[in-house]
Amino acid sequence: MAIGSTRGKRRLGRHIRPILERSGLKLDEVVKQSRVSRPTISRMLSGEALARWPALSMVLDVIGATPEEKTRALQLWEVADVDPSAVEHARDLPANYKRLRMDELEAVRERTLDSAHVPGLLQTAGYAEAVARATHRRIIGDSWDSRAAAERAERQEALTRENPIDYHALIDEAALHRLVGGAAVMRDQLDHLVAMATRPNVTIQVLPYWVGAYGAQTGAMFLLKFAQPDEPEAGYVEALTGMVPVEDEEAEVLSAVWDDAAALALTAEDSVSLIKAVRDTLGD
Repeated sequence: MAIGSTRGKRRLGRHIRPILERSGLKLDEVVKQSRVSRPTISRMLSGEALARWPALSMVLDVIGATPEEKTRALQLWEVADVDPSAVEHARDLPANYKRLRMDELEAVRERTLDSAHVPGLLQTAGYAEAVARATHRRIIGDSWDSRAAAERAERQEALTRENPIDYHALIDEAALHRLVGGAAVMRDQLDHLVAMATRPNVTIQVLPYWVGAYGAQTGAMFLLKFAQPDEPEAGYVEALTGMVPVEDEEAEVLSAVWDDAAALALTAEDSVSLIKAVRDTLGD
């Protein structure tokens, strides 16, 4: 059984749940009739694990899936077991951050809001290392800070791949003034933001101090959209304990918060001007 939530597993779970509800069977009844364990079925329904096809097929038969529903389930099952090795540093990453990384591989659009730091997709190597040195205890392994830059570089390929992700970042002005890694690191980081803002698939907007309070002023949020029209947006919030997935109605709340913040932010052109102004205060 492949453990670790991926978008494909979650889609399969969403496909099976209404069939189970239609059947009227309780989970314990399905367990007894299919002889598939309760944890296996529960994890499969939640998208946290992928059962072997014979077990899944037995469950589908018990809950009365039609031939068409079973064919669709097989199609979803075949693509659900995404190999974590697609993310080079997967073994070093906490489960929910790895889930974000794997979602990014398939997303067509990403929206972020960060009140504390420059977001990961826009970080330079020096900035990423400095952030990692301050937060490495949340990452498996004591030497993560030495690998953080490589992990960020790999992640940032989403912006430059053949079909790049459409990326829209909202950054609090406080993140521009915070001297992560020192003045030299920040000079390079702010120069990098200006350069990235010229890419056609990247939009950067700054939330200046004068807007005052807005919907999200702690941590960071991520919203990912996928090509399939029936696929809901995936949401994540960064907490002190790590990345927290947010789904369904809560993801819709995140999206509304992001939209409200975007309406308060400077235009992309004015944001670049502010970034340049902050950069100039750091000298050469």
